[in-house]
Amino acid sequence: MFSFFSLTATQRSIPLQYVDGYRSSCKLHLAGNFNLIISAPHGGNVMTNDIPDRTPGGCRRAGSSCTWHYADNCLDGQRCATTTVQDYLSDEFAQNVAEELNNKYNLKPFVVIGKWHRKKVDFNREINEATLNHPEAINAHKSYHTNLKNAINKIEQQYGKGLLIDIHGQGVGNFTMVGYLLDSDLLNRDDLQSTLATTTSIEQLCVFNRNECIRGQNAFGTIMETNELGIAYPSKLHPKPGSGTFFEGGYITRNYISQINAIQTELPYDMRAGSYKRVNAIKYARTLFDYMTLNNLLLKT
Repeated sequence: MFSFFSLTATQRSIPLQYVDGYRSSCKLHLAGNFNLIISAPHGGNVMTNDIPDRTPGGCRRAGSSCTWHYADNCLDGQRCATTTVQDYLSDEFAQNVAEELNNKYNLKPFVVIGKWHRKKVDFNREINEATLNHPEAINAHKSYHTNLKNAINKIEQQYGKGLLIDIHGQGVGNFTMVGYLLDSDLLNRDDLQSTLATTTSIEQLCVFNRNECIRGQNAFGTIMETNELGIAYPSKLHPKPGSGTFFEGGYITRNYISQINAIQTELPYDMRAGSYKRVNAIKYARTLFDYMTLNNLLLKT
């Protein structure tokens, strides 16, 4: 049985209990009581000594695409770059958001948070690029995504619909990029109905009007701004990201949208790591609650 949740909970919430994934490569809260998953793949800082860094990258040989192997010296090809920068404190921010949802609303999300540093494994890339095909990195990547997939399956079976929010950090500017798999060229159009040839990551919520669900009154970016989380692109007040760098969503956002709505948020440093990071986590939790409520998405056991 499940029902729509209203803000009436007064009982003391039981703290979220986390367990570790493979070799402590990620941490998990698997006992969710509503249809939200919080993912934070890039905040980890654990440097495992027995796994080589991904820094050298892959190799592109003549007439072929990039191949990815940790032992490839690529003497007969050109290196393909990997991204290894850490999204500093995005893991802590995600955990604080989860705790606020639990403490204020008695809503316990499913949570999957990366603990290994991105130099060792990138949980937001396909498995070859993510691991350079090192066996231990492969096991870590599979642990993250197996648990993510199990949470998605549980939500699909129990509620029929839900939301996967993927939390990242960026250093481009003091604003949030809300990723729905629409790049900046598409978002800069006056009418988003002209982008229907491109699938968004929230198709279940965009049935009637893509302008409204992406940058209307009930859009995620708009609700972030309403909750005083600074500028968000796209939103009602800031519908177009312009010509600067914009991250529209990565592997996690793209890979699971056949089963669940997914949104990637790229948060500025001050929001996730500055003096008011805990206050911002409270506001972000309220944004999630408001967004799921206003879009008739929130269901609780």
